[in-house]
Amino acid sequence: MNYKMDQKFKDYFKNNLRQVFFYLIDDCNLRCEQCLYKLDIGFHLQKKEIAFEDAVKLISDFREMGAIKLTLMGGEPTLYGIKENNKPLLDLIRIAKQDLGYEYVRIDTNGQFKSELLEQPEFKMLDEITFSIDGPTAEINDPIRGYGSFEKCVKNIKKAKELGYNIDITSCISKEMTKRDEDGNLYLDRMIKFAEDMGIDKINFHNLFKMGVPRDYFSGNLDISIKEWLNVWDEIQEKVDNNEYSIPVRIPQSFTTKKEFEKNPKYYGYCSCKNGTRILAHPNGMLRVCSLMIGTPYGIARYYDDKIVWDESPTNELLAHKMNEDTPCTNQSKQNKYGEFVPTCVSFKPRQSELVWQELEWEKRRLESMMKKIKTLIAYDNEEIKNRIAGILGEIEDVEVVATSNTPEDTYNKIIQFRPEMVFAKYDFGTDMNGLDIIKQSKAVLKDSVPAFNFIATDIPKEDFLEAKRIIGDKMNTIIREENPSRYTGIIKDYKEYMNYTD
Repeated sequence: MNYKMDQKFKDYFKNNLRQVFFYLIDDCNLRCEQCLYKLDIGFHLQKKEIAFEDAVKLISDFREMGAIKLTLMGGEPTLYGIKENNKPLLDLIRIAKQDLGYEYVRIDTNGQFKSELLEQPEFKMLDEITFSIDGPTAEINDPIRGYGSFEKCVKNIKKAKELGYNIDITSCISKEMTKRDEDGNLYLDRMIKFAEDMGIDKINFHNLFKMGVPRDYFSGNLDISIKEWLNVWDEIQEKVDNNEYSIPVRIPQSFTTKKEFEKNPKYYGYCSCKNGTRILAHPNGMLRVCSLMIGTPYGIARYYDDKIVWDESPTNELLAHKMNEDTPCTNQSKQNKYGEFVPTCVSFKPRQSELVWQELEWEKRRLESMMKKIKTLIAYDNEEIKNRIAGILGEIEDVEVVATSNTPEDTYNKIIQFRPEMVFAKYDFGTDMNGLDIIKQSKAVLKDSVPAFNFIATDIPKEDFLEAKRIIGDKMNTIIREENPSRYTGIIKDYKEYMNYTD
């Protein structure tokens, strides 16, 4: 190792580090309205770019820690070493690929560089060039990124295509992209078609919500509302799922409902801070994980004087995270409340082909959720009837009976212990505790994770039924008056449809 690293830094990454986002230079030849890096680009006392020697040492150490993918960024990375005809940039690409053995090295550029750079042998070692364009036309792109930037970027894309580069486009989803043209087509859809027509290999999108994070205050007025976005996302994602596009489309989901999140937190809870697979390195010595913290004092460590020092102060970005729990995006949940929705990580882009996403096999978590069984509990004080119900439910493929009980007290205890999704229970056991009491006590402990209740009874007092609905809403599912298999099968079928268990 070139850097002497604090043990906490090494322990955090263990063997998990897979990709490095290397911000080579805090300078840019554009001033995009939505830019995350405005503060870094606009103000620094010193250290506007990473010294070449430090850059080599850092990517070498990160490779030794397990990183396989390197993204060169800025500012604008093609300005790195511009006074030396980009020699530092070209040497860094060659060292990363040839000497250090990074499997995938890419550069993220605004495409305003001189096209001669594409002819350089070291530049041709890149596994990918990602060009940033924020619209399928100059009329949409240029007011955001700078007038004339669309034409120049497209020119370099065409040149790179002629030279055989693997080319991607990254595009920010502004208000204009969620509007429709005169033919009713989403400009977001047109952006994908534009990429297809250009012969692009893949397109990647970033959202522009106001999320209660520091970047909100310097990212322009291009943001959209949650409901506007989800309607657009559903339309595009359906086309992705139906293979209507000829190229891979990486598009952030950004939000899901609380109910959907609770069904599969191991999938929707994707968080780079928790899986420790990435690191962001900046010219000012900052090392961080979450890109939403760019332009702030928050990070995990700093590098200087051949040391990497763990941040022990309140500015350590991991302090707010529940590191061992699957939660909605922590950084986007600090200040904002989203009603029925919760935010997902900005890197959460379902069904994507990105290298680390595939290596983590993250999509398996979605498929496992689709295949999981509905955990049920049966509560009845007559063994014959209880066994008959268990037999009926046991024949249903999507159901797993996790427990049975004979009394209301035992029913409550087993609900807390086994956390079933559905309960089939006798309403009146002839004791002081009835079905409504079970609901009240379960709700007090489990909150929104309370199961759906199906009560076996000829009838339930109207005031009890209304009180149950008030307490747990739709999870007061139904009253079962008929004891036959079709009734139970129908309940499970309706519940699956309600919870969207089928794909």
